[in-house]
Amino acid sequence: MKYTIVWLLVVVLSSISLSVATTDIFVGGIFPMSGGWSGGQACYPAAQMAVKDVNNRSDILQGYKINLVKKDSKCDAGLGTRKFYDLLQDSRIFTLLTGCSSVSTPIAESAYLWNINVMAYGASSPALSNRSRFPSFFRTHPSANLHNPTRIKLFQMFGWKRIGIISQGSEVFESTAKDLRTRLIKENMEIVTQQSFHADPKVAVQNLKKVDVRIIVGLFYEGAARKVMCEAFKEKLFGNRYVWFLIGWYKHGWHIVPEKGVDCSEDEMADTVEGHFTTEILMLNPTNDTTVSGMNTQEFLHRLSNTTTDIHLKGGYEEAPLAYDAIWAIAIALNNSIQRLQTSDLTRNNGLILNDMYRSLNASSFTGISGTVVFDSDGSRMAWTKVERMENGVYKEILIYHAEKKIMKRINKINWKQPPKDRTMTVKRTLKLSTSAFVAGGAMAATCGFFCVACLCFTWKERNNKLVISPGSSLNSISLFGFLLLISAIFLSGLNDITGPICEVRAWTLSIGFTLAFSPLFAKLWTVNDLHKKMIFDGRSTKKKKKDVKVNFTLNTETVVVMVVPLVLDLIVLITWSCIDRLVQSKSKLAPYEEGEVIINPELKKCVSNYTTIWIGVMFSYKAIQLLLGSFLAYESRSKIESNSDHKTVAGAVYNITVLSLLCAPILMILGDEPNLSFLFLATPINMCTITSTAIIFIPKWRISRKKPEFGRASSNRSAVQRVRPPASNHVESEEQKLERENQILREKIAEKNKQINELRQRKIATKNMSNGIQELTPQSQDCE
Repeated sequence: MKYTIVWLLVVVLSSISLSVATTDIFVGGIFPMSGGWSGGQACYPAAQMAVKDVNNRSDILQGYKINLVKKDSKCDAGLGTRKFYDLLQDSRIFTLLTGCSSVSTPIAESAYLWNINVMAYGASSPALSNRSRFPSFFRTHPSANLHNPTRIKLFQMFGWKRIGIISQGSEVFESTAKDLRTRLIKENMEIVTQQSFHADPKVAVQNLKKVDVRIIVGLFYEGAARKVMCEAFKEKLFGNRYVWFLIGWYKHGWHIVPEKGVDCSEDEMADTVEGHFTTEILMLNPTNDTTVSGMNTQEFLHRLSNTTTDIHLKGGYEEAPLAYDAIWAIAIALNNSIQRLQTSDLTRNNGLILNDMYRSLNASSFTGISGTVVFDSDGSRMAWTKVERMENGVYKEILIYHAEKKIMKRINKINWKQPPKDRTMTVKRTLKLSTSAFVAGGAMAATCGFFCVACLCFTWKERNNKLVISPGSSLNSISLFGFLLLISAIFLSGLNDITGPICEVRAWTLSIGFTLAFSPLFAKLWTVNDLHKKMIFDGRSTKKKKKDVKVNFTLNTETVVVMVVPLVLDLIVLITWSCIDRLVQSKSKLAPYEEGEVIINPELKKCVSNYTTIWIGVMFSYKAIQLLLGSFLAYESRSKIESNSDHKTVAGAVYNITVLSLLCAPILMILGDEPNLSFLFLATPINMCTITSTAIIFIPKWRISRKKPEFGRASSNRSAVQRVRPPASNHVESEEQKLERENQILREKIAEKNKQINELRQRKIATKNMSNGIQELTPQSQDCE
């Protein structure tokens, strides 16, 4: 209803004004209809609407009519200066409207020489806030420096202290960057880098990447913004880890507008600009109150939308209220000056108009479409600053901030889980063995340890069972003790808090444990092979085939020597190592890696000495030789030799230990920097060697003891021995047991022969006595045994 009444009044006043003579006032208007900022596309219709509204008012400039003379600068300083000189040809023009800082600067610097006042609706360069350099300059668009306190307020809100700046090589942006730098230093914030470019921003963006800056303030025109963001996409300077602050006066959909030299697709550009912030002066009165023009902001926007199709998509749509209020500021100031001067000479030849309008503009204070219009001593305007963020391709208003009053009003929440970090956080982390890995390896080790103890108990229980406990079984028991030492080394390796003594103990238990576990088995195979060779080449055995030779295993000095030599070597190496190059705890720095937005510098506690590699190499060398030689002996013994010992099962155990050791030792060296993998690759081979080797040796014995528990037990009762006769087909029967049985058979045969001899002797004596008539004598028995 209000809107309809205003228009009726306008029509009535217009009809009245037709009958009254009017004086023309000419105002030059330089509008950038294209170029770096095409703000004239929306600002010019707004200015025209303001001219019309002022001309239709009877209480302002009564008897006068403002005429707006338009020129297109294309936001180019040279072209804008030329258009300015074109306007100078008309002496009736004593006031100018300008847009674009690059155009406004040269015009405002010289306009006072022609008694011309300049009112900028779209010039934000901080350099223009200099009254000595620009004596007749005013602007409804606040200085770009007004953005900086708002930016710093956001930096403080989110804890950002490392800032990077990239700006286009123009005075407006360079001066803004300089002011921002000064403010950042005052707030104890770090300027990581400040890059500048003119045409191609590629190198500048690459330099931002090199210094790992995360919070970036971009100061450039719209066309350059497209180039910068395309290069940012190529350098991966976008996403959740980066925050860009751009200027808020770019037109809607600016990032998808085709630009020469930009080879990024619309989707790539959309991904790059997603989540960036913009700061812009609040250009619409937030109160929606009635303004000096009689309209509120909603009515203004409605009327503006009817001037041009899709004007909200045009450049300068955000600044249109500033252009509208600029005309009103000129009109009100000119109205006051005419009333005071009482002059009709409204040309630039009248210097009084310039001076009085300057005074009137300085004293201006009215409510406009863009808010309260007040100018400071430099002709700049103070205003609220609006912060927006692009979310899902749409700008969302976040807050508004008044730098002078230090008032902030939040509007919407930011759609993120947490603010990004302003730097790649570097954290030192000591790598430790995980509980799960320790439990897994420790549980297996404990199981193997219990199995070894069970085997020791079984050996002790069956110590008198000759079928179960074969010759050389003491070597098996020594091997079990070695396996138990290796298992204890697993638990020592699982300690996260290691010291020098623990390092020493761990090295000793691993080396000595391996030697005690393997050397007895190796010694048994060595002895069996050695006895077999001696029997083959012995003259008493040459008539037999090799496979028919049965080795009667017995412990001898050579067996002990073969078993002790590797142990002595271990002791020599370990004692020398401990004396001249002790193991100590040391933190080893590993290759850093990223974890989210944090770079982890891992450290690993290790047992090291000056020549660790040499010592380990020495031990590995003679142990590897022993393993390979053991495999050869196992092959020879298992396939070609028969003996009264358990050498065939021992050979299987030796195969198992050799294969696992030679396969896993190199892998363990490679995985030395991975605590969990290193522990598991140490624990797993030891556990597998322990459980499989002991199972290969002792499970057959356990089965025999279960099937024939009385077989082979020692007894003083010979009849008991006679009753216990194992089947001839039993392949585990020892040579000693066979000889004992054969000896018993021969004894029985000899006893039978002795009986027959005695009977014959008795018959012979009886015959002799009968012939001689001598009484029978009983002969004495003689034992032929």
